[in-house]
Amino acid sequence: MIKLNNISHHIGKQKILHDITLSLPTAQVIALIGPNGAGKSTLFSVMARLQPLQDGQVSFAVDNEERDIVSCQARTLAKTVAMLGQDNHVQGRLRVHELLMFGRYPYHQGQPTVGDQQKVQEILERFELEPLAERFLSTLSGGQRQRVLIAMIVCQDTPYLLLDEPLNNLDMYHAGRLMRELRTLSHSQQKTVVIVLHDINQAAQFADTVVTMKAGEVMAVGRPADVITQETMKDLYNVDVTVLNHQGRPVIVDTV
Repeated sequence: MIKLNNISHHIGKQKILHDITLSLPTAQVIALIGPNGAGKSTLFSVMARLQPLQDGQVSFAVDNEERDIVSCQARTLAKTVAMLGQDNHVQGRLRVHELLMFGRYPYHQGQPTVGDQQKVQEILERFELEPLAERFLSTLSGGQRQRVLIAMIVCQDTPYLLLDEPLNNLDMYHAGRLMRELRTLSHSQQKTVVIVLHDINQAAQFADTVVTMKAGEVMAVGRPADVITQETMKDLYNVDVTVLNHQGRPVIVDTV
């Protein structure tokens, strides 16, 4: 479980997060949705300790132990939570399999083992990246690069994954393929996947829990069918939509 208690954050005089208290269940795909500027990315960066925690407390439960991000050692935190942000600039002339091995660094500390190599190979196969394994990152398309970066995060093999808009640059096939893989990781390997999505229908189809945010506050938490409603979409995005039902899950259709 992820516990957020009274999280507030400001940049200069502007308050970005307003006293957020939230408990996120284990072994689920949890989608964060909301308009631009809602504070979703800032919340992620605070949870992953990429930005300093200004107010409140964040902890991740692992094996009946609560790991507080302030007191947790860096190597332990790197084995607890992995994050993919929106802006990922990887420098250097690296091949795909070499970047995936960087995801194993918290374990091998620069001396990869056979087990690390096996994990990299497993993820290459799982994410259909074997044909790209020897390619340099600089030769990849935007979508291929995004898939490789996500695979690197999965290679880190943490119980918690934070993915900020991972569907960027992905076509319909690879977007659906990725969401199915994340759901499989969550349900079969008991990983907790928290994912920022702007595609509401992807959130509706694949998430177990949806969290809505607006203006730095959490507005609602619940099952997709309970949270993704015509009224919610109007309140969050100020748009009129039709919400249909398909196999117990909502589907958003623009109102013409």
